[in-house]
Amino acid sequence: MKRILLLSILIISGLTYATAQCSQCTPINCAAQKPAGGLCNSMPDDTAGQPYDATISFYMPHTLTDANTLAQCGCSSVTLRKITVVGIQGLPTGITYTISQGGVYDVAAGDTLGCVHFCGTPVAPGVYYVIVNLLADVTANGIPVLGSVDANGQIQQYRDTIEIFPGVSECPNTFALGSGGVCITKACDSLSVDLDATLTNTNCPSLISYTWDYGNGGTGNTKTPGVINYNTPDTFPITLTTTYYTYRIKTVTVHVTGGYTGDVEELFGSFDPEPYIRVDALNFNNTGGSSGRDKTFSNLDLVIPGGDCANQVAIQVWDEDTGPPQHTNPAGSQDDLINTHLITPSVPNQVHSGMNNSSIDVTFDTVAYTSVNETIDIIVFPHPPLPVIVVAADSICNGDSTTLSLGSLPGYSINWYLNDTTELTTSDSTIFVKAAGVYTAKITNVETGCSEFSAPVNVAVGVAPPSTVNILFNGTSLFVTPFPATGFSVDWFYNGNLVAGQHGKFLGYLGGGLYEAEVYNTNFPACRTTVNPNTITGINDITDNSVYGINVYPNPNNGRFNLRFTSEKNNDVTIGVRNLVGQLVYEKKLNGFTGDFNEELNLSDLGKGVYIVNVETPTTKQNTKVVVQ
Repeated sequence: MKRILLLSILIISGLTYATAQCSQCTPINCAAQKPAGGLCNSMPDDTAGQPYDATISFYMPHTLTDANTLAQCGCSSVTLRKITVVGIQGLPTGITYTISQGGVYDVAAGDTLGCVHFCGTPVAPGVYYVIVNLLADVTANGIPVLGSVDANGQIQQYRDTIEIFPGVSECPNTFALGSGGVCITKACDSLSVDLDATLTNTNCPSLISYTWDYGNGGTGNTKTPGVINYNTPDTFPITLTTTYYTYRIKTVTVHVTGGYTGDVEELFGSFDPEPYIRVDALNFNNTGGSSGRDKTFSNLDLVIPGGDCANQVAIQVWDEDTGPPQHTNPAGSQDDLINTHLITPSVPNQVHSGMNNSSIDVTFDTVAYTSVNETIDIIVFPHPPLPVIVVAADSICNGDSTTLSLGSLPGYSINWYLNDTTELTTSDSTIFVKAAGVYTAKITNVETGCSEFSAPVNVAVGVAPPSTVNILFNGTSLFVTPFPATGFSVDWFYNGNLVAGQHGKFLGYLGGGLYEAEVYNTNFPACRTTVNPNTITGINDITDNSVYGINVYPNPNNGRFNLRFTSEKNNDVTIGVRNLVGQLVYEKKLNGFTGDFNEELNLSDLGKGVYIVNVETPTTKQNTKVVVQ
C-alpha cells in the first residue's frame, strides 16, 4: 500500500526545479472571451506519477475600463504599459515551467498575449493553488485634479487551481526500492530493499532533508540509506519525508545617505527621510514608518519562493512622501526610490550591500516550505508449512497403484511432480500412482503466492508373476509352470502347511495330498500369484503341461464368465465345475481338442458361492477357483 501526503509549511509555494526544462509555448488569443484580461484557460488536473504537460495563456489588454479596476484607482481608465512576471508559486512538486518572452511584455507596443508551459511529473496528490506574481507599469487616467499619473511596479496576481489525484502504482514516487527500477514490495520469508531518495532540490541542493522510518525500528536521514533487510513475517511501513527549505528574510537594516532631498513636505522639517523597503517579488512593502537615516526592520519573515532560492532578491529602499501615486496629497510628491539592492541569500552570516545613497544589511534564515511524506508497505509473508507425503505403499506391482496423500490443506493449491521434471495433471491432495519414480509435491498459498516443496518419496514398481500358474507332477517332483526365468521365488504348501525352506520351481514329492503354491517377485514379495492347486492321489498320477494357461474372467462375476486355456496336442478334455462339497454342477467334453479354448460358461442359475473349475485330460488335471456373486 502506498500513501503520499503533501505538507505546505508556512506558505503555499511551488517547488520549481528549473524554469528552463519545458519547451517554449505559443499563446492563444482570448481577447474576445476575456476583455478585462486574465487567464485564457485553466490548468488541467493530473495523476501523481504521470507525465504532465499543459500550456496556459493569458491576455493583457492595453486599456482597462472594468468597474473593479476603476474603483481601485478613482480614475476613468488604466493604461497597461508593461507587465513583468516575477514568479509562480504553488506548483505541485515535480512540475516546472517556461514563460514566453522571459516573462517581460511591452503591452504599450502591442505585446498583449503571453503563455506559460508547465511540464514534469507531479509527485504527490493534493489540491494546489497556483499563483502567478507580476509587476505592472500602469498609467491611471482621469484622476480628479491630477489628471494622468504613472505608477510603476504595481503588484498583481493571477490565480488558478490544479488537483493531482493519487496514482495507482504500488511503487513509490519519491524513493526507489532498488537499482534499475526494481520495485518489489511483497515477498516470502524475507525481503531486502536498496533505498534511495529520488527527489532533489535542483536550484538549491543543500536546502533539502530526508527523514526515513524503515518500519522495522530503524531510522535514517541520508539520501541513500542503502540496503535494508526484512527477515521476519510482518508488514513494515517505510516512510520517507522529503522536506524542502528556502531562504527567509528575517531582518533588514537600512542606512540612508542621500537620494531623497528636494521633497516638498521635507523642506521645512528635519530633512530626514522616512525610509521603507519594498520587495516586489514577495509582494511586500512597509510604508508608514518614522523618519530617520538608520532603520532596522525586524521579524519580517519574508519567505523566498523555493524556485527562486538561488536567485538574487531585489530589495528596494524608498523614501516615503505624501503625493500620488502612492498617496493622496495633491501638494505632495511621490515616493523616492533611493536604491535597488540585489541580494544573494546566504546563511548564517549577514549579507551587506552598499550603494551611493544607501546601504543595507540583511539577515536570512532557512524555513521549510513544502514536505512530501510517502509511505510504502513492505510485506513479508510467512513460509508455508513443510508438506509431508504419506504413501500407502512405496513398493507395488506393475498394474497396481498406491496412494500419495498430503492430508487437508485449506487455502493452498497443490502441484505434483514425478522425477522433478514431469508435472502431473492432478491437483488433488490425494492421488493414485502406478509409475515408478520419485514423487514430490509443491503447495502454494493462494493468497500470498508463497510455496514449499515436500521431501521426495520413492515409489518402486516390481514385475508381477504370470496371473495364471499351474502345478504339474512328473512322477518324482511337482513344479510350477509357467515360471519366469529369474527374480522369482515360490512358497510351497502341502496339505495347507508351508513347506519350510522350499522356494524354488520344483518340490520333491511328499506323498499323496493337496499341493498349493504362491509365486512371488523375490525383490517385491507383495507381487505374487496364487498358483492353481493340484491334488496328487499317487505316484502314478503324472501330469504333463500339454494343457496350460487356465484362467477365468471376470472373477468374481454374476455367474457368466469366460474360461480360457491352451492345449498344445490332441487331447480329450473334460471341463467340470463343482461346488465346495464336490457336487458336479456343470460338465462339457471336448474330444480330440487342440488349440486355444475361450468360451463363456453360464452358471447364472446357480447360487452365489465359490466353485472349482476343473480341466482334465488323460494325463493332467488342473483347476482354479471362481466366485459367483
